[in-house]
Amino acid sequence: MSYSNLKIAVLVLTSVLSPAVISAEQSQEQPVVQMLAPGYGELDFVAPKAGSYKLPALGDAQNAKVLDVDSNYVQYHKLFKGKYTVLNFMYSQCNDVNGCPLSHLVFNRIRQEAKMIPGLSEHLQLVSMSFDQKNDTPEVLKLLSEGAHDEHEGHGGGHEHHNMATEKEVPWTYLTAESQETLMPILEDYNQSIQLKINDDGTESEAFSHIMRVFLIDPELKIRNIYSVSFLHPDIIINDVKTLLLEDNIALDSKNNTANLEKKRLEVRVGPGDSKKEYYSKDYTTDSLSITMRKGQKTDLLKVLQHPPLGLPAIPVPEDNPITIEKIELGKRLFFDRRLSLNNTNSCAMCHIPEQGFTNNELEKPLGFEGRIVRRNSPTIYNTAYLTALFHDGRETNLENQVWSPLLARNEMAMPSIGKVVEKVQSLPEYSDLFAKAFNGEAASFVTIGQALATYQRVLVSGNSAFDRWYFAKEEQAISDSAQRGFKLFQGKANCIACHSVNEDYALFTDNQLHNTGLGWNISMSKEPEYERMLVAPGHYVNMKKSTKIKAGYIPISDLGQYEVTQNPDDRWRYRTPSLRNIALTAPYMHDGSFSSLEQVIAFYNQGGFANVTQSPLIKPLGLSEDEVTDIVSFLKTLTGDNVEALISDAFTTPVGDTTYDAH
Repeated sequence: MSYSNLKIAVLVLTSVLSPAVISAEQSQEQPVVQMLAPGYGELDFVAPKAGSYKLPALGDAQNAKVLDVDSNYVQYHKLFKGKYTVLNFMYSQCNDVNGCPLSHLVFNRIRQEAKMIPGLSEHLQLVSMSFDQKNDTPEVLKLLSEGAHDEHEGHGGGHEHHNMATEKEVPWTYLTAESQETLMPILEDYNQSIQLKINDDGTESEAFSHIMRVFLIDPELKIRNIYSVSFLHPDIIINDVKTLLLEDNIALDSKNNTANLEKKRLEVRVGPGDSKKEYYSKDYTTDSLSITMRKGQKTDLLKVLQHPPLGLPAIPVPEDNPITIEKIELGKRLFFDRRLSLNNTNSCAMCHIPEQGFTNNELEKPLGFEGRIVRRNSPTIYNTAYLTALFHDGRETNLENQVWSPLLARNEMAMPSIGKVVEKVQSLPEYSDLFAKAFNGEAASFVTIGQALATYQRVLVSGNSAFDRWYFAKEEQAISDSAQRGFKLFQGKANCIACHSVNEDYALFTDNQLHNTGLGWNISMSKEPEYERMLVAPGHYVNMKKSTKIKAGYIPISDLGQYEVTQNPDDRWRYRTPSLRNIALTAPYMHDGSFSSLEQVIAFYNQGGFANVTQSPLIKPLGLSEDEVTDIVSFLKTLTGDNVEALISDAFTTPVGDTTYDAH
């Protein structure tokens, strides 16, 4: 189909208000009837009210380098950043009425309706990415872009009563790939299955077979919804965008919402201050945020006691340490106070960084006192309330006792003794009243310091993920088809559920046991290479001698896992099963942080780990295909709790390293 014919077809379809079928009754040919998708007419149900539901992050919107209609290179992330983006994949010669023409019509209707909602068009943009780089050249897409604008102008006739000076056009950007080589990774990243149709004579046609998927992406580059043909309707999409705006406390009638949106997003950014995206490239550009932007809002951390999030059981609370708001606030101050370290430079929060999943995304192993490397990866403290084995080697059984290990460790906070910690806290005048209020007049002590820190960690509970709403609340569209297939693999072929358990009415995604996967054994038994390739600056690598690293302060330390706790040879290289909740936020992975991505983790288990004499019999080769690995990763990314931003924002109400501020 030519561009002009496509334009005519879309114009005709746009004028139809609520058809049920297209027919050829007036034609001399045999009538052809095709059912139309809901997007062509009115919904046969009332779309859920904006703000009455949640849209959890389904995963990351991947970056790509593409061409715009002026043949300029554009990065997805730079284009998407700071806007709510509706992205579709299309090609201009598509003649499937429920394919690309449908998304084209829905986009036009969104533009038309968004203009009538004050403030909405300031935050929303539409992006169409062609997967036919051969025919959809920038020149062709420029004509299509201009045609879409003309079509939209042609539909304004029914709204002359609106003041056009107050209406703002929703931007619509057309993009294409430079080549087939650059196109395919983009399609794979967005799980777009595209196949070139074959003619009857065996030659390639100009048509594609594809399943249409449209993505809603938020300003922080998170995918918040994926629409199939059945759910691609302007009412649904606009209400979804409104829901996200309400979530970010953005009023649609404000005249200057853009600045407010950016301010809100900066305050609760999830991930490192510098995401280091594309850091391996010489074209890397930092998106670093200043520490001064860490300003948040209080949240009700007590509510999880009476109403645990969907998918999680009631929080187990020790009888001798009931949870109160005074203890939570005191524990939070202690958690961020650098003065609890020997030289007043390290706090708990420097290894368990709120915006980095309460772990450390930037280092395999965090740095402690005087830059000394901690031996193991920093585990997340989300949902530690439910753990019965703490630390990677399971050496502690409750949070009250756990807090003392990092305070006293030479390579963490390096305090010389429990007594010196107590003495130091007692010497800080602002803590006197806080301990008295939290503990009925008691002062800081070995017991009360541990109880306060444990209480704050105990309420960092995060559930009600997309998975929970799909599995426990039976919301069929809460997760993608890929994620649903991934969960079936998780339960079956991959057998991940054997260790990452799911119960009938809740899911901790951990068995609270310790297992030898073979990773620790391999590290202990393998001979380290003489040289190691290291990234030292964007796009620049050097081969560094291990001996040089040792001289610079990196001294490898052996790690035998639970054996160091029990001295039982059968416990060599056994480590605690981590919960998978919020797993998309807590890279790098494994006890040593050696895997930077979920794909690497699954590849490790797919090969059966590393066989050794004490390896768990549960670890064996899985035989997963690439598509199955993709599906499992999709599932894992649905486990992010819906209150992550709220917990980060609440943590930001305590300035880093300073407890002398007035909280009121």
